[in-house]
Amino acid sequence: MTDKKYIWIEIGLVVILIVYIIFINGFYSGGTDKSIAEVSKPVTATLKGSTLSKKTNGDAVKAFGFELDKTDGIMYYAADNVMDVSEVLIVKLKDKTDAPDFEEKIRERVTNQENLYKGYAPKQYSLLQNSIVASSGNTVFYCTSKTANAIYEAYKNAL
Repeated sequence: MTDKKYIWIEIGLVVILIVYIIFINGFYSGGTDKSIAEVSKPVTATLKGSTLSKKTNGDAVKAFGFELDKTDGIMYYAADNVMDVSEVLIVKLKDKTDAPDFEEKIRERVTNQENLYKGYAPKQYSLLQNSIVASSGNTVFYCTSKTANAIYEAYKNAL
């Protein structure tokens, strides 16, 4: 083969690679079609024996300032003790474009909590600094806990 044929083969392979990357990014948006109950079931299983208790959608709206009408379900667990900042939240959204707004409200809460606990509760402050806030398509996840990584893995596997 001549050098020109190799160049055209290389160009063709690059074009195929670019089309593949665009296809993957354009059609895979993450998220889930599962209900909030289905997504939260493995997460709540990881909470067995913890000090967290199930909270209402109203509690989540009050804590985070969410617009409930933009959600398709909320799972919220938090500690009843005011000296424990542990929380787990999963929100399924009606529109995945709302995810950045929900993440921002969660981060605002974490920052406010950090400011409250920084001076007198260093262990709680450390938990807040290691919080996990993530979204995948139409779901938003938040966790502040000693076992945050295990809880996050359960969430990712449930999607």
